[in-house]
Amino acid sequence: MKKIALHILLAVLCSLSLVGCEKDPAGHDGEGAVSFEVAVPRSRAAVDESVYPWTDCAIRIYKYAAAPSDGEERGRELIRRYNSVGEMPASMWLAAGDYVITVELGAKEEATFDRPFYRGEKDFAIVGGRTVQVAVECRIANTIVEVDYDATVTDLFTEELWTDVVLAETYNSQAVGNGEVPVLRYTESRRGYFILPEGLEAFSWRFRGVGQKKDREEIVQIDKTKHISTDPGMLYKLRFRYSPDLGGKLVFSIVVENTWNEYSDPVVFAPDPQISGDGFDIEERREFASGTIGYHIASISDLSSVKLRCGGREWPVALSSEGQTAGVAVMMTSASDMLLSLAPEFFAQLPGGDLDLTLYAQDEDGRESEKVAKVRTQGVFDLTTTDAWNDRGELKAYVFDPSAADVKIRYRAAGAAEWREAAAASTAQSGVYAASVSVSPNTSYECQLCFGQTAVNGASEQRIDVAEPQIPGAGFEDWFTYKDKVLVPAPSEASWWWDSGNHGSSTLGVNVTQSVADPRPGSTGTKAACLQSQFVGLISVGKFAAGNIFFGKYGGTNGTNGVIGFGNPFSFTYRPRQLTFWYKGTVGTIDRIDGDNAPVSKGDTDVAQIYICLCKMGGPHVIDTRDQTTFFDPSSKTVSYCTGALDKSSKNDATDGKIIAWAEWTNTKTVGEWTQYTLDLKYNDEYEGEVPDYLMLTASASKYGDYFAGSTGSVMYLDDFELVY
Repeated sequence: MKKIALHILLAVLCSLSLVGCEKDPAGHDGEGAVSFEVAVPRSRAAVDESVYPWTDCAIRIYKYAAAPSDGEERGRELIRRYNSVGEMPASMWLAAGDYVITVELGAKEEATFDRPFYRGEKDFAIVGGRTVQVAVECRIANTIVEVDYDATVTDLFTEELWTDVVLAETYNSQAVGNGEVPVLRYTESRRGYFILPEGLEAFSWRFRGVGQKKDREEIVQIDKTKHISTDPGMLYKLRFRYSPDLGGKLVFSIVVENTWNEYSDPVVFAPDPQISGDGFDIEERREFASGTIGYHIASISDLSSVKLRCGGREWPVALSSEGQTAGVAVMMTSASDMLLSLAPEFFAQLPGGDLDLTLYAQDEDGRESEKVAKVRTQGVFDLTTTDAWNDRGELKAYVFDPSAADVKIRYRAAGAAEWREAAAASTAQSGVYAASVSVSPNTSYECQLCFGQTAVNGASEQRIDVAEPQIPGAGFEDWFTYKDKVLVPAPSEASWWWDSGNHGSSTLGVNVTQSVADPRPGSTGTKAACLQSQFVGLISVGKFAAGNIFFGKYGGTNGTNGVIGFGNPFSFTYRPRQLTFWYKGTVGTIDRIDGDNAPVSKGDTDVAQIYICLCKMGGPHVIDTRDQTTFFDPSSKTVSYCTGALDKSSKNDATDGKIIAWAEWTNTKTVGEWTQYTLDLKYNDEYEGEVPDYLMLTASASKYGDYFAGSTGSVMYLDDFELVY
């Protein structure tokens, strides 16, 4: 590319007096002679260079001050100014020192077709006894936009053809029409010159063409914002071409050039119906509280169908300017060009918060477009947990109305009849209000913003999704053998959640609790647990052993007695309400009492038992069958526990544990078929709000097995324990 340059030759003849030398005969002590030669720039602009740009010319010479000691920028003093080349003397005298010459040629207009602007400057120094030559290169200071219409465009769009290039980041037809922004309208291929105001980083442009094809008018109207470098000398080319062989596409190619770099940025558009925001970028989310929000829809052929969709609903849009329906208004500028306006009445039908509006348009040639417009309206948009265990949460709503007063959020569980209400206050986040509410996790709520008693927009659905921790291994699918004889209801030693009394009974070769291939109906697993009470011993030497299983770990055996740690640490994210399980089994008549102080007698009916406790404690509760004071009552309010390592010598050394909630199930009848049971957890009021950290869950075919009492005919089958929240 040729460079646009102004060459100014400064021939500086300097003669400085030296100590012991005679003064200059002209009497200019300590000065130098300066002469100028100025060349006219070569330009590709379609202007009369013999007149312009010299009619707007400013040549200035500044003398630099001495450099400051703190490193700040050097000041400079204007010593010469000329408004034309003719004003400049053939020569002048300047004192020795540092100088800069600046040259500006042309008018500094924001937008012009024929008056480009040039600028250049050059530092130079006057040094005693030397001649200095200075050349200043003036580059074009405009950003240049060139529009080039291909013959395929000018031949098609014979009725109307123009492109507006505007000094604004977005194209606003009203601002253009009112002359509020600098604009050049290109009705033919040509070049325009722009000077961008400080802080502006983008042009916007709009193309419109009207022509005849297939015996009817075809209109293309495209609004497009394109960022353009603000560096002077950049050339930005818009090349328009209509290509029938590409399915009737209008092709725009963009090339950016400057006097020292070049790069290309091609863009291609199809003449499908165009959908754009009225004065805003449709791709960006727009906040809406009042007034209207508009969308332009235009096509080459006449529009045949326009639809609006949001939240699973659809609104067909009438292609008529008559009236307004449900806050939707239409203004048709032609059969192929409309402005669709949405008022608060429309958004009142929808939930508040972030909305995705899908705009669909089709023309009579079958070409169609769909665009998603993102709108943020006043209303509830979020529900978060602040204390899941105690059913506390926070609802947030967008409020954009500066006059809003008595801001409230009402809410109710989906399907409920009555609303609950909470006052909302502004937060540190602009436009966001928050209210503290009582809500349950994993429950859907209808939520609505209100100003006083007036609802703002529709209700939105919000929920807090919290993980529901479940009891590991509760389907009893995984078992392993410990020390070659003890059958353990757990996958491995590393995942030892469940245990049983098999550690004691196996010393005599019996596992009273076993895995069976008899799962409950509908189970995804293949196994269940079988707990069979029986006498374990040789001839008359031994004891009754209840079939049992528990969430915890067996500590050890002392003779025929056992030490058992009941409970494991458990992370409760929020409150379980119930425990469900599947059971079948036989309950026999008590025929063995091998311990002391048993609360039952032979001949009594045995009792099958399951209990659960949600505890706050620092270790497992230890039961030692030698010590009946360690036996456990799930209805107690407190629980003792062991803080040390669990083994056969373990004891409870702390009694400040709390039973936050509990439930117990007992059964004295035989149940021949798999049956599901549900236990409601009872929460102790004195610990309201406290979060447990231990889970105790125990099942026994014979409730009084701690006393070595029960029926050798009692059998319990269990499958799929589950916490219900």
